[in-house]
Amino acid sequence: MTTRFFNARIWDFSAERAREAQLTEESGVIRAVSFDKEPLPADRSVDCGGRLLLSGFVDSHMHLPGSQLYRRHGVYLMECTTLAEYQRALLPHRNDQGILRGFGWNQQVFQEDPAALAQLRRFLDETFPQLPGALFSDDYHSCLCNACLLRQAEEFLPAQTLPEDGLLTERMVFALMDGYPPLAFARQDVEDALLACQELYLSRGITAVQSLMAIGMEDETCMAAVCGLAEQGEWHLHVNFAVTAHPGSSPRKVLETLRTRQRRQGPLVRLNTVKIYADGVVDNASAFLRKPYSDCRGRGTPIWAEAVLERFCTFFDREGVQIHVHVIGDGAAEEITWALERAMAQNGRVRNENRHVLAHCQLVDEAAAERMGRLGLYAALQPFWFPGKRVYGVDAERLGDRAEACYPCASLLERGAVVTLGSDLPVTPDPSPLVGMACAMNRRKEEERLTFSQALEAYTAAGMRQLGQGDEAGIIAPGYRADFVLVDGASEDFSADAVARMKVARTYVGGQCVYE
Repeated sequence: MTTRFFNARIWDFSAERAREAQLTEESGVIRAVSFDKEPLPADRSVDCGGRLLLSGFVDSHMHLPGSQLYRRHGVYLMECTTLAEYQRALLPHRNDQGILRGFGWNQQVFQEDPAALAQLRRFLDETFPQLPGALFSDDYHSCLCNACLLRQAEEFLPAQTLPEDGLLTERMVFALMDGYPPLAFARQDVEDALLACQELYLSRGITAVQSLMAIGMEDETCMAAVCGLAEQGEWHLHVNFAVTAHPGSSPRKVLETLRTRQRRQGPLVRLNTVKIYADGVVDNASAFLRKPYSDCRGRGTPIWAEAVLERFCTFFDREGVQIHVHVIGDGAAEEITWALERAMAQNGRVRNENRHVLAHCQLVDEAAAERMGRLGLYAALQPFWFPGKRVYGVDAERLGDRAEACYPCASLLERGAVVTLGSDLPVTPDPSPLVGMACAMNRRKEEERLTFSQALEAYTAAGMRQLGQGDEAGIIAPGYRADFVLVDGASEDFSADAVARMKVARTYVGGQCVYE
């Protein structure tokens, strides 16, 4: 059956304006697009009501199932802004059994009051003396543990390296998540959270995502649950998964894991990405900078030794596997761009054939930016974090004047890097691409602002190329997948303020309406 979508407006990138148009869809694929008045032949018609019709949005960097596991089956702390509010949110769980699992505390609270962290740790020990407790920060890079949990975790968290305040960062957080089974959620809770996360994404017009390390579970558990939901017909979102690797990981074993999980791939679920962390975050001073932090000694340390990183990149680039790298500091950006350049050269590549990605790119110096452009690396940025009317407090305190230069979006685009946009959900609680586009168009530093067309391409066509599906979806054209979104409130004004007020009316995946 052929369906005609008419009375729509499609964005014309070459003319930088919306034009009245119609299209037809059959078997989940766009068959024809016309700007003429004469109706295209079809078996049935859908009136788009004069709305803007855009290709389905892509979130280029996020973590399934966002915060939904903790919202629905744990302790959600992202709406708390003071120590007292954290304590009030935790108190009702005094009689819980098994384990206390929380998510969402913000480093800013403890930055403003240095004594607050010790007070919260003391509160956890006194209120939950027999219940192991783990509270993850809103960026998932830090975890505050009570004494009960640390006693149980001694066998894989060496006691001599445990911080006295119970605050674990990067390497120890990963060790805790990998080696402490009580942190895992029940399968039915996982599926419930995934469906709630999917509902949020479809309501924002997002039809495809790059999901990295899962929140609240192992990557394998998350992928298996999504595949199960897809088989039951309950899953509609296109997902590209990744296998997470760390410096001690054997590249061959990581590849074996990836190939094994690839057997579960289907129309909606794919996997050809390995995720690594080059450094930490500015919030806990674990990001690797070229110059010291403004408010403390040191400049952070890289997670990988240079030679190990280069060998790792060379191996996976040779195997045709995409490498997706968490990069925050300019020191880390320098290290990973060198490693990728050498790896690609050893494998006889001049350009980024495997679509390697640098996510976040908070600080990137001129040389690293030039290298990213020359190699054609992808920069998966989060526009919600771009400095707007003000600079985020922790960044201003820890980076000083460098905070104004964070996330050089337009600069990377101009140098030839492929910019994609996303949310890093759950760090950004609402992943709305329309809001993200407005942030990218109206950021504090004018020379780093994107145009509407640039922001839209980063959220659509460029995002699909990053996911390895650029020849299947991402543009409104014949032969491409009928994944698109109808947007309310789009007139002739496509300024940042106007875009921020737009709302998703309907979302289609494969020509089927999955949100209205």
